[in-house]
Amino acid sequence: MKSKTSKMSLVLAGICCVSLLRATPLRAEDQPYIAGQDIYRLYNENTGEHFYTSSSYEKARLVVAGWVFEGVGWIAPEEGEAVYRLYNPNADGGDHYYTTNLDEANSLVSLGWSIDNDAKPVFFSGGETDLYSAYNPNAKSGSHNYTTSRAEQDALIGAGWTYDQVAWKVLDEGYVETDPTLYERLAGQEFVKNIWGYAGGPSAFLTINADGTYRETNVRMSVRQGINAEYSEFTGKLSDPIKVDDYTWKAHVISSDLAQPVNTIIDEGVKGKKIMLEPFAGLYASMDFYIASPDKPIEEFPAFVQQQYAKYKNYIKEDFPGSYVLYTPDGMTFMDIVNH
Repeated sequence: MKSKTSKMSLVLAGICCVSLLRATPLRAEDQPYIAGQDIYRLYNENTGEHFYTSSSYEKARLVVAGWVFEGVGWIAPEEGEAVYRLYNPNADGGDHYYTTNLDEANSLVSLGWSIDNDAKPVFFSGGETDLYSAYNPNAKSGSHNYTTSRAEQDALIGAGWTYDQVAWKVLDEGYVETDPTLYERLAGQEFVKNIWGYAGGPSAFLTINADGTYRETNVRMSVRQGINAEYSEFTGKLSDPIKVDDYTWKAHVISSDLAQPVNTIIDEGVKGKKIMLEPFAGLYASMDFYIASPDKPIEEFPAFVQQQYAKYKNYIKEDFPGSYVLYTPDGMTFMDIVNH
């Protein structure tokens, strides 16, 4: 999947044939443009299924429900051969299948599948780019994968997937829309307080630099006699943030290193007290996380974030009304910025 920094809304249709009677070459301005639409790709970490949709609303709802947004799977034409999406409610975790063959769709319905989207096409086929499909005979959910990446397809086939074939044609390859300027905007600010804290202590401090490197320190009070606090410190590198919607970016930890040795007791510098340096919590490779802007509506956050907002609404919304929020999909980390 390619990486782009801007959204493609129009895709140039490739036309190879030129009439022998034409005295001059076919100019670029003579070639028609075909309107294209992004087909979003999402992943369910609990079932192993990928889901594909052209609906930004459906994408947003699935992200709120816990699905991971992976970017644009491919560019599809806005009209052409219909592609239907079917759902198998009898599969463990549910399963979706996509086909351009209406007879095949009807055959699956007779076996207990249902056609999504009121039996209307979910998107269309057309173009010059191959969209590959592969089948995992051992999967109960997510048994079919669709990609424009030959490398991804080869990796699946090498891992035991079957049915290496072209499902249909599309206008262009998939991509992720990155926003490297996000870290530049956050540079110099500090995310603080791991609210849940059961694994990471009552306080956490995270700074992200403009180049995507980071430093995180986690602190908790010590239960050991003679030591008043424990903390661990991590440094590492983050991936370019992928734009999920107008308010949210997704990224992951490329690398992380413990900046302090394990179980080292050092002087605190105050009245002879000591602290213990101990690794716990922190952003580990390859952990995924989200960063949400202050404008993100509360109802568009996952349920566990909404619960934290409700629990700490005075702290978050009144004390820090313009704060960006960082959280992990599993809900173990929830941090906000205090320096504006």
